[in-house]
Amino acid sequence: MSRTERIESIIARRKPLAENISNIRSSIAKISSAYERMTPLCSAILNDESIASEFPGMSEILASCGKPLNELQRLSGDLSLIQNRFSRDTLNIAVIGRARQGKSRLLQTITGLTAEEIPDGNKEFCTGVRSDIINDSNLAAAFAQVNFLTERQFIDERVAPYFHDLQEYKPDLFSPSSVYDFASMRLPEPGTFKARPEASTQMNLHLQHLRDLQEHLPQYQDYLGKSPIRIERSQIREYVAQDNTKGDRVYFKHMAVANVEIYCAFPNSDAGKLRLIDLPGLGDTRKGDTEQLVKALSDQVDLVLFLSKPQNSGAAWEDNEISLYSQARRALGDKLPIEHWSFWVFNRDSRPGADNLTQCELLRDSISRAQISVADTVIADCTNREEVDSLLLDKVLDFLAGNIERNDSEYAGHLQDEISRALSQLKENLSHLKEITREDRASDDDAYMFDKLFDKLWKDLSFEIQSCVGKNSELRNARNTPCLPMKEKIESIFEEAESGENFPFTEESIQREITADGDENVYFEALHILRTQLGARMQMDMDDILSEVITAMKDKFGSILANAGKLSGKFGCEDHEILGRLIEYIRQNKLEGRVPTLLHGLALLDGWRLSYRGFAQHKIREALNCLDRLDKSNQSQEVPHDAPGIMDMLRNLYEQSVYEMRRKFDGPGGIYNEPNNATFAAAEEFKDIMIRSGGVKNEWRSLYRPLQGDVWPEKFGISQKKRDAAAAINGHAEEISRLINDFQVARI
Repeated sequence: MSRTERIESIIARRKPLAENISNIRSSIAKISSAYERMTPLCSAILNDESIASEFPGMSEILASCGKPLNELQRLSGDLSLIQNRFSRDTLNIAVIGRARQGKSRLLQTITGLTAEEIPDGNKEFCTGVRSDIINDSNLAAAFAQVNFLTERQFIDERVAPYFHDLQEYKPDLFSPSSVYDFASMRLPEPGTFKARPEASTQMNLHLQHLRDLQEHLPQYQDYLGKSPIRIERSQIREYVAQDNTKGDRVYFKHMAVANVEIYCAFPNSDAGKLRLIDLPGLGDTRKGDTEQLVKALSDQVDLVLFLSKPQNSGAAWEDNEISLYSQARRALGDKLPIEHWSFWVFNRDSRPGADNLTQCELLRDSISRAQISVADTVIADCTNREEVDSLLLDKVLDFLAGNIERNDSEYAGHLQDEISRALSQLKENLSHLKEITREDRASDDDAYMFDKLFDKLWKDLSFEIQSCVGKNSELRNARNTPCLPMKEKIESIFEEAESGENFPFTEESIQREITADGDENVYFEALHILRTQLGARMQMDMDDILSEVITAMKDKFGSILANAGKLSGKFGCEDHEILGRLIEYIRQNKLEGRVPTLLHGLALLDGWRLSYRGFAQHKIREALNCLDRLDKSNQSQEVPHDAPGIMDMLRNLYEQSVYEMRRKFDGPGGIYNEPNNATFAAAEEFKDIMIRSGGVKNEWRSLYRPLQGDVWPEKFGISQKKRDAAAAINGHAEEISRLINDFQVARI
């Protein structure tokens, strides 16, 4: 397998791991959301003087839960960084070093680009623009994509850092809030700062940078917030540099550029999917360079190349080099120590009279004494392509191919261990919260009082439910009697039909149809129309009428539960709606196992419906058979051939259908009596389930026990409030604990 294939294989194996991390972050988010839903309940308890004292130590427990939760949030941010790492399509190498150490020359050598695209420091200009150089072996010509800063990013990243330092010596100097404010503000004059000489010099340099940004704003302001653009190789320099190749300061677009991505084919054909990240040279007066470096190393880099170029006149480890290493080490800290993913490159100057090989070797051999630890060191002339390829690039790529998966595993394992510790701590703290909110047993006096009050309520409630369907009750007496609302509606339909007022045909209309379609077709089509009209007319409004009948019966039981059952205060209604609210309460509070019979009875009554189609439609369709072309009576009759004959036949059949429908509705066993009979049967079944089933009284007792504070507030109000609050918080704590138990930190 070639090196390119090995690198592509590593990138491919990383992709599924990004999905694992996404799932882990999702689990952390669920735990955080569940905790956030619980905290308002805890705050309400702590602010309620009547019950706050019943939950000792809650404030301290919540504070102790906050620490691991904050840690999980932080770790979720770290996970997003490693998720980015695993989602990339390239292996990324960052080259960092102080200004004018040969960094640009090294990148030119590796990529085959020139000073036109990667400006070097011969003319001592600085750009502050990050460039990413991506290897694409299929490209014939290099090009670049320029990404611009938004106006907000420009203020926050390029302007505000200077003001932050200047404010220490001039407190009334505030950073502008917009580009417009920056353009119009008057900057302090140099020399206005009262500070030590060295500090004063630094502040004046800061001011000079701000003046440059402000003075040249017209030349680059239009690019702020602009969408990315593609440019040709010859245009790259004017977006990344401030000087042309002659050293003339003529470019200002770079002040609006966030970064540039350059795509080209590297000379080394086995470089694979490689991205080189060229970070601004460190060591000058620009603010924000170090922050950019640390951010890039945190989430965008697989290997760091530190670069230094010792002078041939003498060499020693400089403080700024050690400082640079320390800043880079900050990026991932102990999660992945920098020595596992960095090289130190000593840039050899091979020119006669300038050779610094001895000094490079001296610094290499003393690197440990400078408290610098890296995976490997390389001495190479960064301008010599053969040396760079053989001594540096081949070694770097081999190192990546052989060690990157180990580094990924170490980085992920560190985060997983931290997540596990935070989850364990949170779970332990939640156990203390569950301890102080567990359901306590009522005192003997409370238990005695509850039993006494419940027994009286049970007698009243069961009596009222029995009376609702008992002897001489309204529902019982209505059995086998017509449902008056339905009868009034149906009778009005019959009277309308018998009057012939809405008969849909005339001799004239029949004659027109005969002329068009023939007598037999007209007759049978008219049968369809009559049958459809009568069927639809019978069904119109019937379901609403039947619903009102059923609702009236449900309202009776709702009133009993609300008044005799004293549940109106808890559920806020005295009609049929109390049935649904009581069912919801039972399910939300997970009481199904304690009151299965009651829940069954309530659900049956609440869900019971009576529809016209269900109990009457099939009987009405029988009455309409004489209007059915396929009915035997129609098959044996001769079809009239003229309009008057057809009209007489249709009227006779229409009247016969209405007569047959009347017979279905009226009389003993007729449809008129069905709604009242069905309503009584449903009510009696509800009564049997709710007060006659075996053990049902104990189920009522189990239902009322957690409701005692609402039913008898003068006796149990405070204790009930405490129990409700404790149960709510305990439920949330249990939910969070379940989420933690279900949270398996996948090995990445």
